[in-house]
Amino acid sequence: MRAVVVGVDGSDESLGAARWAAAEAAWRGVGLRIVTAVSRWEMPGAGSGPARGGAVPRPQQTLRAAAQAAKEISPRIEVHDEVLGENPVRALLHAAEGAPVLAIGSRALGPVAGFVLGSVGLSVIAHATVPVVAVRQQVARSPGTAPIVVGLDLRHSYGPLLDFAFETADRRGAALRAAHAWSARSLYSYPSALPDPAVLERVGDSAEAELSQALSPWRRRFPRLRVDTELAMGASAPFLVESSTDASLLVVGRRLRGHPFPTRIGPVTHAALHHAACPVAVVPHD
Repeated sequence: MRAVVVGVDGSDESLGAARWAAAEAAWRGVGLRIVTAVSRWEMPGAGSGPARGGAVPRPQQTLRAAAQAAKEISPRIEVHDEVLGENPVRALLHAAEGAPVLAIGSRALGPVAGFVLGSVGLSVIAHATVPVVAVRQQVARSPGTAPIVVGLDLRHSYGPLLDFAFETADRRGAALRAAHAWSARSLYSYPSALPDPAVLERVGDSAEAELSQALSPWRRRFPRLRVDTELAMGASAPFLVESSTDASLLVVGRRLRGHPFPTRIGPVTHAALHHAACPVAVVPHD
């Protein structure tokens, strides 16, 4: 069964991810697969026997709670659940193979601290070959049709990001906003140089034209979709975080190979995951 996959662990954050995944599955017209990972000796049926007094094992309680949360959002979707007896990172990566998207929960510490992803979430995002969406619990009840923002770095491959962003916006009937930050730093040989306003205007116009050209093939494929552009001079991370404040989803990329950043996620995507005001989709690309 082709299905959206969500990993749950019994936390409020993972229930939020289950709600988000249920809505996404309904929009895609596919099923929902809910998985939880436990050590092999905690697997149902392992060890000395059934739980005392006929109690439901904790992994099954986790799955039941997630399925109930999902059905609250999309009662008609087909839901399958499964306990996986292996390391959580490996379990989620294996479960996500061939899936259109994998959802995971993300703890929030308020508007300043933003996302806090544990080692499991970061490792999954760093190694997944499918889009992974990190979902905050307090914004996960209904993804809604607020704009979807996609952050583009035109120096690298962006096709998979635009495929995911355009298709998601089209299914939801939401507007799409392509955000691109450009820098004038390379124009000057020393950092104290005062930028010439005329030069900055030309560079800004060039960046806008380059972004428009990059979007052109997808605009032709999705002619009814409203597509806006947003450009800024400066650092990408704070720009994307600010752009996410009114969004239902922020789409960013992760290079599959060659990235020097220690987490293999990249500093801009890492910042977006920890501080964005909405769920963040991380799309792997070459």
